[in-house]
Amino acid sequence: MIYSLIKYLLKVTIYSYFRRVTILGKEHIPARGPVIFVANHPSALMDPLVVITGIKRRVNPIAAAEFFGGEFKTWVLKNKFHMIPVYRPDLSKDPSTTSNTDMFTHCHQLLLNQGALLIFPEGTSETDKGVRNLKTGAARMALEAERLSKNQIKVQIIPIGLNYSNSHQFRSDLFVKVGAPILTANIDAETDNQVHDLTNLIKMGLIETLLHTGSKELNKLTNSIENFYQNYLEESLEIKEGDAYRHFEIQKKVIEATAYSLVNQKDKAVKISDRIQSYLARIKSEGIYLSDAFNKLAFEEVVKLIVGFPLYLIGGALNLLPFMLVKKIFRSIQIKEAFRGSLAMMIGLLIFLFWYLSLVVISTLMSGTSMIGILVLAGGYFLGLYAIYWSKLFFVFSQKINVYRMKKTNRKCYQEIKKEQKILLEALNEFRAVFDLRNS
Repeated sequence: MIYSLIKYLLKVTIYSYFRRVTILGKEHIPARGPVIFVANHPSALMDPLVVITGIKRRVNPIAAAEFFGGEFKTWVLKNKFHMIPVYRPDLSKDPSTTSNTDMFTHCHQLLLNQGALLIFPEGTSETDKGVRNLKTGAARMALEAERLSKNQIKVQIIPIGLNYSNSHQFRSDLFVKVGAPILTANIDAETDNQVHDLTNLIKMGLIETLLHTGSKELNKLTNSIENFYQNYLEESLEIKEGDAYRHFEIQKKVIEATAYSLVNQKDKAVKISDRIQSYLARIKSEGIYLSDAFNKLAFEEVVKLIVGFPLYLIGGALNLLPFMLVKKIFRSIQIKEAFRGSLAMMIGLLIFLFWYLSLVVISTLMSGTSMIGILVLAGGYFLGLYAIYWSKLFFVFSQKINVYRMKKTNRKCYQEIKKEQKILLEALNEFRAVFDLRNS
C-alpha cells in the first residue's frame, strides 16, 4: 500500500517536473517472469524513479550501500521500496563491509522466483551522453540464475535508454526508449567469456536506445551542430514539436552524420564546428540566446501572449512563493552535477506538496466546502504549469524583439550575422547531402 501510494506520487512529480515524458517500446516489458532491467545512469536518483514509475510491475532496484544509512532508513528502503544494497570497495571506508555475496544470493533468488531487478551497470552516475564502460554484475546475475535453474527460467535482460534534454532543468523533456530483450540463450555456453560476451550484448542494446557519441571529440562536434542546426533541420523535415520519437531519430542521424564527417572530412568538420561556436558567441554578445530567434514574429504568438497574460498572472501569484523558496534552497546546496536534477525535483515535491495542502485547508475552512479546496488545488497546479509555458513564449518573443531592435539600430551587425548564418546553413546542408547520398 505504502509502496503503491509513493510510486503514484512520484509519477505525478516526474510528469510535473518534465514538460514532456515519452516512453517508447513498452511492448518489450514482460508482464511476468524473471527480468533484469538495465539502464544508463546520467542523473543519479532521477534515473531509478523514472524506471520504477514507468513500469507497472514491482521492480527491485540495486543501489549503492552508502545510500542506505542508519537502521531505520535501511529497513524502509529494503522492506518498503524493495531496494537491494551493493557495496563498492572504492567507496566503502570499512573493508569488512565490501562483500556482495548476500546481494548476489538475494538477486539470484528473486530471479528464480520470477522477480524483476533494476541495475545501472555503469556503476556511478555521470552527466554524459551515451554509454560508459559497463560493470559485469548484470551479466553474472543472469548467467548464474540460469545455471541454478538448469536453464529453465529464461532470464530476459531489457535495456532502457534514459534520454534527457536536460535532467537538471525544470520542464525539460524526457524520452525513454525500451529496447528489445537480450536472452542468455544468445550466448555460446561453450566459451570461457560468457560474462564478457553478454556484457557486450547489453552495451550494444543500450547504445540502440540512446544518443551515443562514444568520444568527447564527437560529442563536442555534435553539440555544436545541434545547437545551431537542429531547429532548421526539424523544420525542413516538418517534424512536429511533440513528436519525441522522430526528434530522437533525427538526433541519432546527426550523431551518425557527424561521425562520418569526422572520419572523412575531419578538418572541414572541425572548422565548421569552430565557426558555429563563434557564431553562437557572437549572437549571445548581442543578447540573443536562440538560433531561431531570427525567424519572423508570427501574429499568433502575439495573440497567445495577450490572451494568456491574465492566466499567467493568476498562476504566477499562486505558485511564486514556493517556486522562489525551492530556487533559494537549491542554490544554497553544493552538490555533484549528476544529483542536481533529482535534488531539485525532491525539494520541489516536498515544498509544493506542503504549499498545495495548505492552500486546500485554508480555502476549505474559509469557504466551508471541500469543493473549493479541490478547485484551488487543481487551478493552482494547472495554472502554474501554464505560467511556465507563457514565460517561455515571452522569452522567445523577447528574443525576436532583440533581433528586430538590432536590425533597426545596428544594421551592419545584423547583416554580418545573417551572412554567417547563411554560410553555415549551406555548409551543413552540403554535409547532409553527402551523408544522405551515402545512405541512399
